[in-house]
Amino acid sequence: MSRRQTDPPTAKSRRVPPPPLSAAEWDIVVAALRLSPQQAKVVALILQGMRDKQIAAALGINIWTVRTHLTRIFARLGIGDRVELVVRVFVILRGAAPAI
Repeated sequence: MSRRQTDPPTAKSRRVPPPPLSAAEWDIVVAALRLSPQQAKVVALILQGMRDKQIAAALGINIWTVRTHLTRIFARLGIGDRVELVVRVFVILRGAAPAI
């Protein structure tokens, strides 16, 4: 059985689609959560429902790097998982929580 060959990712295919928020809302979230540019990309893809392996493929990074970003975000925010992260994003947008 032959393995399916795929083209290597290009710069264009690695581009992260915009999060499901407006640009102004996204800027508020990134500032409030104090996300690095790479962490912001990871969170944007989480908001689109992607899993760690999908995020790694989309960004052209190792799955362990994705998990490191998530671990650091979770520790900084005092949360335990991506569901809490998504809730935190929408709480920030509703103005119910102060910026961290």
